[in-house]
Amino acid sequence: MSRDCRAAWSAVLRHTPESRSILGLVLVSVSVAMLSQAAPPDQPAASVQFTNVTKSAGVTFVHYKGANGTSVILEEAGPGVCVADFDGDGYQDIYFVNGRDRYKRGITVRNALYRNNGDGTFTDVTEKAGAPGNAYGLGCVWGDYDNDGFPDLYVTQYGKNLLYHNNGNGTFTDVTDKAGVGATEFGSMFHTGATFFDYDRDGKLDLYAGGYANFTSTSQRTCTIGNGVATSCRPQAYAGTPAVLYHNNVDGTFTNVTKAAKIYQPKGYNLSVGAADYDNDGWPDLFVANDGIEAYLYHNNHNGTFTEMAVTSGMALTQSGTAMAAMCISLGDYDNDGYLDLYISDFQLSSDHVWHNDGKGFFEEVSDLAGITVPTRNILSFGGGFFDYDNDGWLDLFIANGHVYEEVERLNPEMRYKQINSLFHNDAPHDVNVKFTEVTKISGDGFSKPYAGRGAAFADFDNDGNVDVIVANVGDPPLLLRNGGAAGNHFLNFRLVGTKSNRDAMGARIKLRAGEMSQIREIAGGGSYLSQSDLRANFGLGQRTKADTVEVWWPSGAHQTFRDVDADHFYVIEEGKDQLLMQRIGKIPAR
Repeated sequence: MSRDCRAAWSAVLRHTPESRSILGLVLVSVSVAMLSQAAPPDQPAASVQFTNVTKSAGVTFVHYKGANGTSVILEEAGPGVCVADFDGDGYQDIYFVNGRDRYKRGITVRNALYRNNGDGTFTDVTEKAGAPGNAYGLGCVWGDYDNDGFPDLYVTQYGKNLLYHNNGNGTFTDVTDKAGVGATEFGSMFHTGATFFDYDRDGKLDLYAGGYANFTSTSQRTCTIGNGVATSCRPQAYAGTPAVLYHNNVDGTFTNVTKAAKIYQPKGYNLSVGAADYDNDGWPDLFVANDGIEAYLYHNNHNGTFTEMAVTSGMALTQSGTAMAAMCISLGDYDNDGYLDLYISDFQLSSDHVWHNDGKGFFEEVSDLAGITVPTRNILSFGGGFFDYDNDGWLDLFIANGHVYEEVERLNPEMRYKQINSLFHNDAPHDVNVKFTEVTKISGDGFSKPYAGRGAAFADFDNDGNVDVIVANVGDPPLLLRNGGAAGNHFLNFRLVGTKSNRDAMGARIKLRAGEMSQIREIAGGGSYLSQSDLRANFGLGQRTKADTVEVWWPSGAHQTFRDVDADHFYVIEEGKDQLLMQRIGKIPAR
């Protein structure tokens, strides 16, 4: 089938006002089947195995959607999940965001904080910690905004957002009003992706909170599709809302600088956001995925302001000039050329997107060349992104999948509300063009059961050097996938501690050289979909047993170099100190 014909078919159900009828699903089902059979990729003979350990790990959380009949747009939007070592014991903990009973049926639910016990199990410590949330939750991010050595928690909600201050003793205090970060200044009630980042490099974390559709209690609840079937309305049935940028005042409060920073966008439909230095000028820029309109790229002007330049950079729209139902933002150097590339997930029949960063400020969409167009066409992708699951030194790709219309199966049996997640292996250096090959079916029982997946985060929960995956699902338990690792491959893991820079080292860049291989990682919060991953930087080394050099560029401008770094260790790099320390179990010393 020609590329023009494929584009015409996919337009039938693209997530836009012109293509809303699920009746079109019946018309395209035959073509989708043809596409899925075209040019099947060669799969490797063996793959890393991911095991679903949710139950054995003691995670009993179940997301509550709270629908009353047909779901509304809010009830299909979440949940996210975020990861951090909140108590400083060396193990990554998990925060799950939950919905609420908005119809006064007497159902009580809450968010959940699970402490990692360090033995493969987790304990729900929400009540003791005092961080249950207080409204319909959507996403979350961690960030040590006061540089006291303990990560604080920001929760995006329908209504006012929440900022929980980490007291350093296993408990949290709601400081939202004192800090002034409820994100309701512009009238937005529907808050989505957020991130902490130090946009002015003053050593204190600032905060971006996204706004989504202007869905209120008086808004239209449902729309009809196909033969009059009721379903949730598309986002463009409502007006967009602005995001909010807060500057950290150092005294525990924040100031809304959205307009002063020149990022005020009243029509936004933000879903996820990622802060990263795409042009290697040392300053964090801001990538925003919007649902059904162009994406935003705010270039940091180094003076407290930003310039929106997504169109001129090539990533505002797809290569065919269409807007995306953009859920996930992920930035990573998948070809190891020293520049951060970009992945954005999209709606079913629109396929997902990979852009290559040319190092000159332009992103070229290479989705077809990278091999993800056909395998992602018949899924609806949400959270995930780049991570090196087999520690071979090349970033792979994980995607959490699930539809947003429960009713889709009634109109086309080829479509599913719950879907299997996807895993792609980076075939470099065996393919000069860097191609991703889907390995979902051979990667273990963690890819055997469908869910309505949403948020996803990456973290090495058991500290074995292999990066695990946690997925948040709508109306279901989460999915905790333990990575069994690739035999013979080595790793290096670094936790950065800022002194002059922000303590979380967000915005710091690490460059590792091992033989002929060079890799970079940037410490960043947010990303994925309504979620946040482990802030430690994990590097796969393949068969190499050491790194020749490890360099760190800090937001403060400081630069450090370490040589002959032995593999298979967890290191701490403190800004300004020449010695590598070992990460250890036990409390992190206060600054």
